[in-house]
Amino acid sequence: MCIDKMRYIMIGCALALIALAGCKTPELSMDERISLPESGEMGMNDATFVKPLSWDVFFQDTLLRGYVDVALRNNHSFRQSMERIAMSRAALQRAKGLLLPDVNLNIGASVNRFGEYTMDGVGNSETNVPSLPKDKHIPDPYRDFGLSLSFQWEADIWGKLTRKKQAAAARWMASVEATRFAQSMLISDLAIQYYELIGLDRRKEVLRNALASARRSHELTRQLKKEGAETQLAVDQFYARVLSIESKLLENDQLIGEKERAIACLLGVFPFEIRRMGFDELRKLPVPLSEGIPANLLTLRPDVRSAEMELIASKADVIAAKAAFYPSLVLGASGGFNAFDVGKWFHSPASLVYDLAAGITAPIFRRNEIRSMWNEAKASQRIALSQYHETALNAYTEVLDLYCASQTQTERIRLKEKESLAHQRSVVNAGEMFQLSYTGFLEVLSAEERYLDSELEHIDIVTDLCRKKILLYRALGGGC
Repeated sequence: MCIDKMRYIMIGCALALIALAGCKTPELSMDERISLPESGEMGMNDATFVKPLSWDVFFQDTLLRGYVDVALRNNHSFRQSMERIAMSRAALQRAKGLLLPDVNLNIGASVNRFGEYTMDGVGNSETNVPSLPKDKHIPDPYRDFGLSLSFQWEADIWGKLTRKKQAAAARWMASVEATRFAQSMLISDLAIQYYELIGLDRRKEVLRNALASARRSHELTRQLKKEGAETQLAVDQFYARVLSIESKLLENDQLIGEKERAIACLLGVFPFEIRRMGFDELRKLPVPLSEGIPANLLTLRPDVRSAEMELIASKADVIAAKAAFYPSLVLGASGGFNAFDVGKWFHSPASLVYDLAAGITAPIFRRNEIRSMWNEAKASQRIALSQYHETALNAYTEVLDLYCASQTQTERIRLKEKESLAHQRSVVNAGEMFQLSYTGFLEVLSAEERYLDSELEHIDIVTDLCRKKILLYRALGGGC
């Protein structure tokens, strides 16, 4: 009768579990989801859908692609993020295991001697009556040999364990997205450092040309002073310019060394000489976005997807915490062989033992533990919702800022190139007029200074545009 009742209980629990297996993972409601603005700013089209290029297609520089391969293998921060995926996967496996029974194999042997003036001692001696078969007499000292298999299983009636599994699965997916975001960050940071290093090489080339020009002007002024056509003031001014450019060269060399060491750190290796392409490589980077904010922006960004998964996990935590208020049903059973004579240990069915059990536990007074955990889970969900909204808003703003900045920098490059050509003509004309004594040394100095400044500014703008292209590529989910 007891076994039949237990069978009915187990069948009922199995049916309940089958019904609960169909419970869907919590999804975001319409109020929780974020929709991008319907009309784009500054005439931008928000209806387009984009798919970022893979990093080995976006970056055509073969040297840079080789460095990226090394960084993905050796970078310590990225390797740590990969281990976080392993940790979250282990947490998911642990949560899945909560739905399974706890099965244990028990093997034991013991020897006990009971005192003659104890309840057990007197009871055992009275049990060994002559009518009892000799092999069933309780030995003194008492030996006990046992081998059993036991299990205990909590029926997930209210879906508490299922929700815990769903929360762990969402956090595992969040860790995967976070690692993809870390990969995107690593690739973009490495590319920015690499292209800024190329920009510094170009600055060094421009400064060297300016230094050679300044030295020629200084030497010419000295010759004119010997001929009485110029003063010591002009000589000193040109000499000061030579020293100023030499100082800028030293500073530029220092920056080059710092960039090389920063790149080596990202690669996870000790500093070495970084091979790189020429300055023209900066112009070969494609424009990641040409038609405005894409409609699928929030599905492109791994940080937004990670925040969404964290929010889904927190919603599952709230449901699981609420289910803790309800009674829990625990089923248990064990069976095996038990005897005090090792020779009869495995005699069946004489030495066969088993027990079946079922219990319902309802929380009555837990010192506010369950309610506190529920309130904590609800607060955590509100935080996750706020973080999701903040991440999505920052993503939209970042793409918009980078897109507008890229357009501005492109136009600035066009104007700066025209300006540099004008300053270059001014330098040539001023030098010729100075040799013919049609103008003073101040005009020559001013023309050379303005030309050098425009060339350096042009390099900075080109480098900055390259940087913004890379950041925009990352902001659109590139490099994952």
